[in-house]
Amino acid sequence: MIQIFLGPPGTGKTETSIRIVEKYLEKGVPPDRIAYLAFTRRASLEAKHRAMERFNLSSSELPYFRTLHSLAYLQIGILRNQIMNRKNFEEVSQWLKIGTFFGNEQESGPFKDFGYGDKYLELINIARITQIPLKQIYKESPSRHLVTWQNLEYVARGLSHYKKVHSLFDYTDMLEQFVLGGFSPKLEVVIIDEAQDLSSLQWQMVHQIAKKADHVYIAGDDDQAIYRWAGADIDHFINLDGQVHTLSQSFRIPKSHHQLSQRLIKSVFNRRDKQFLPREEEGAVSWYRHSEQVNLSDGEWLLLARTVRGANQLEEEVRSRGYLYDYEGSSSADSKVIQAITIWEKMRDGNKFPVADIRKVYKLMRAHDQVAYGFKGLQGIEEDGLYGIEDLQESFGLLVDSPWETALGLVSERDSRYIGACLKKGEKLTGKPRVRISTIHRAKGAQAENVCLMTDVSKRSNSRWTSSEQDDEARVFYVGLTRAKQTLHLVHPMHGSGYDLPA
Repeated sequence: MIQIFLGPPGTGKTETSIRIVEKYLEKGVPPDRIAYLAFTRRASLEAKHRAMERFNLSSSELPYFRTLHSLAYLQIGILRNQIMNRKNFEEVSQWLKIGTFFGNEQESGPFKDFGYGDKYLELINIARITQIPLKQIYKESPSRHLVTWQNLEYVARGLSHYKKVHSLFDYTDMLEQFVLGGFSPKLEVVIIDEAQDLSSLQWQMVHQIAKKADHVYIAGDDDQAIYRWAGADIDHFINLDGQVHTLSQSFRIPKSHHQLSQRLIKSVFNRRDKQFLPREEEGAVSWYRHSEQVNLSDGEWLLLARTVRGANQLEEEVRSRGYLYDYEGSSSADSKVIQAITIWEKMRDGNKFPVADIRKVYKLMRAHDQVAYGFKGLQGIEEDGLYGIEDLQESFGLLVDSPWETALGLVSERDSRYIGACLKKGEKLTGKPRVRISTIHRAKGAQAENVCLMTDVSKRSNSRWTSSEQDDEARVFYVGLTRAKQTLHLVHPMHGSGYDLPA
C-alpha cells in the first residue's frame, strides 16, 4: 500500500523522508536500491546532501536521488547532445518562419525548462504533460487571443518533425519515452516528494515506478499546490489512494499566522483536510497602507508579491531606501564593484594590497581622469608585490586619492547612488543580504523571520474567477501567509485590486 505523507508548512517533510531512508538503511537496504524523486532539482539536491552527510555516503552511492526528469534521462539512455537546446528551438522557429520562440520570455518557476517564454511552446507542452488534446487546451487558454489555432497546430507538427529528423528530445519527450518504454528501475524503497506539483504524465511515470518497488512513500501538500496553470494535476494527488499520515507539528508558523492562514485555506472546496499545530509563540500580524511603512532596518526579511510586476516594484522601492537585497537569487550589488570599493577605501586608510586586488580597482577607474593613459593595464608591475596609493601614484599612473564615489569613475551613477545610500544606512556590503525579494511562486519552500506580503493581484476581477481558480488563488496566498517564523506584515493593495484575505 502507498504511504501518503501530508506535509503542511514547516512540518519537516524532507526531514521525515530522510528518516524513512535511515530506517531502511539500518535494515540493510543498499542505498542504490532507494530512490528519492522530487519535482524540482532544489528539493532533490537538498535531500541528497542531507543523506550524504548523515549517512556518510558519496553522491555515486545515491544514484536515484534526483528529479523525475533526470531519472527519465538516465534510464532511457540518450546522450546530452540529443537534448533540445535554445539553438535548436531557434532553428525550428526560423525554419517555420514564425519569429523567435523566446521574444516574450519570462521566469516561470520550476517550469522554465519547458520553454514557457513563448505561447506556442507553452500550450504545446501543457497539452502533452496534462495529456489533454491540444485543441482543448487552446480553447480553454486565456492566451488563445495571442495565437491562432492554425498556427499553433502548424508549430506543433513542425516541432515534432524537426525532433524526429534530428533524433532530438525535449524534457517532455523523456517522460513520454520512460512511460512508453517501461524503463523503471527495480527499487526497494521509493519516496516521491512535492507530489502536489506533478502533471498527469509525471503521475503515469510515478505509478510505473511504484509497481516495481516494495515500499512507496508519496509526500506533498495540496494546500501548497500553486502550479495548476502550468500543468500540475492537483486533483490526482488529492484523490490518491493510500494510507494517509499528516505531519502534525509546524516548526515555523506562530499561532497568529496559523489562525489567519487556516481561515483562508478552509475556504478551498477541493482539498485534503489536515490538522496540524503551530509553534507556541504567538507571533505578530500587522497591516499597512503602503510597503514603505514597513521597517526593514533590522533582521532577516522576505518580501513577497503575487506578480513579477509587483516584485519589480518592491525591488525599486527597497533600492531607493538603501538596503542590500537578493532578488531571485541575485544580489542587488555587483560583487566586483563591492570588492573594488572595499579595497579602495582600505587603501585610503594606508593599507597595501596585492596586484590582483589593485587590478580590480583600476578596472573601475576612468583613463585620464583617475589613471593616466597607458597605465590601466599596470604594465611592468611586480606581480608578487604589495602596493598602496603612494606607490601607485609614483610609478603606475594613479591620479586620485579621493573617496570611492569620485575615484571609481566607471561605477554607474545609479549603482553609486544606491551603494552610497546603503552605506549611509549602515548596511554591510559583504556577506549575504538580509532582505530577499520574490514572487510567491518562486518562494515556495522558503522562509524568513519576517515576511512582508503584498496583496495586490492582477487586474482580472475576483468575480470572474471560476471556483477552481478561486481555490488556486487561495492556495497562492496561503503559501505567502505561511513563510514567516516571527512577524507577518500585510500590505493593502497599492496599485489596483487586491486579494481579500479573511479578517
